[in-house]
Amino acid sequence: MELLDIHTHYLFPSPEKVILNCTLTRNELPSHVTYCSIGIHPWDLLDNNYLQKWDSLLTLAHDSRVIAIGEAGLDKSIAPSLSLQLDILKKQIQLADSLQKPLIIHCVRSANELIALKKEMKPLNPWIIHGFRGKKELALEYVKHGFYLSFGENYLEESLRAIPLDHVFLETDESAIDISFLYSRVAESLGVPLDTLMNQVQANIKNIFGCI
Repeated sequence: MELLDIHTHYLFPSPEKVILNCTLTRNELPSHVTYCSIGIHPWDLLDNNYLQKWDSLLTLAHDSRVIAIGEAGLDKSIAPSLSLQLDILKKQIQLADSLQKPLIIHCVRSANELIALKKEMKPLNPWIIHGFRGKKELALEYVKHGFYLSFGENYLEESLRAIPLDHVFLETDESAIDISFLYSRVAESLGVPLDTLMNQVQANIKNIFGCI
């Protein structure tokens, strides 16, 4: 079975096996990408050219290879005001809904605001918290409000075990590990056969991204 890495910053030898997170540093996508996500990360707001990035995003998001919007989100550990971060995030939520694409979310110390925003905006498309490292209680709260969680190399086992498999994705993010290693490790953490995990996560990918 082909394993799809739903969020990575690197293209491995087989581009068709990853959803590459692209940056808005230029007005075109890498020519060799098969699937990608693209968005305005909260860290992008540290620059003064985020309005230019928004214009680029509006153009690139319509490319058929872009199957998700993001990373987008909220991060209280950085300088840009929360009001600015919320404004840019809301724009991306609306864009994702208009294009019927899932939203990949970066969230640092902003879970309450993010959940409140989801209640307010009532998005039509799925929201996925990428690289989730939070505690079990937060994982359950997110799932209660309809979020999906994507786990990378540094997951907490109790959080992973706490949520239903139909809300789980796996990713390598900025790690150099192979996604197959992560699948094996997660299956062991959950105490389920590897085939069971692979079949369910790949079904989740097909359901949310529609690309396999």
